[in-house]
Amino acid sequence: MYNILLSLHNFLRWVIMFLLLINIIRHISAVNKPFTGLDKKLGLWLMITAHITLLIGLYQWFAGGLGFQNIKNNGIHTVMQNGMYRFFAVEHTVGMIIAIIIITVARGVFRKNITDSKKHKRCLTLYVLALLIILAFIPWPGMENISRPLLRSI
Repeated sequence: MYNILLSLHNFLRWVIMFLLLINIIRHISAVNKPFTGLDKKLGLWLMITAHITLLIGLYQWFAGGLGFQNIKNNGIHTVMQNGMYRFFAVEHTVGMIIAIIIITVARGVFRKNITDSKKHKRCLTLYVLALLIILAFIPWPGMENISRPLLRSI
């Protein structure tokens, strides 16, 4: 079960990045156009995918060996001194939670009583920020001690 969810978590990161890019392109191209139902739906699909990925990630953090169990077994001091342990127990987790909060805030922009142009610009800014945070905290192949495959098999 854990490995299936790990593979799903890995796959969903690509879906999130794809949806982020689609949203970014959409808001760049529509900056002087009305904020439409398509903008709302794209934001909703991104938010849903991000939240599902978050739930899977939280399960992994509690059930897997690199999150809570690692802190419980080795102590926070040891975890914080080891780069790989710290990355998965703290940095990756906190970074992704922040990115998902930003995605969620961007989803709520359409409810604001501001011009459509400002809505597009705010969403664009928030989505770019979320994408940069996600890119910074993914364990990319080649990263010393923390690298993971681009696509994980089941």
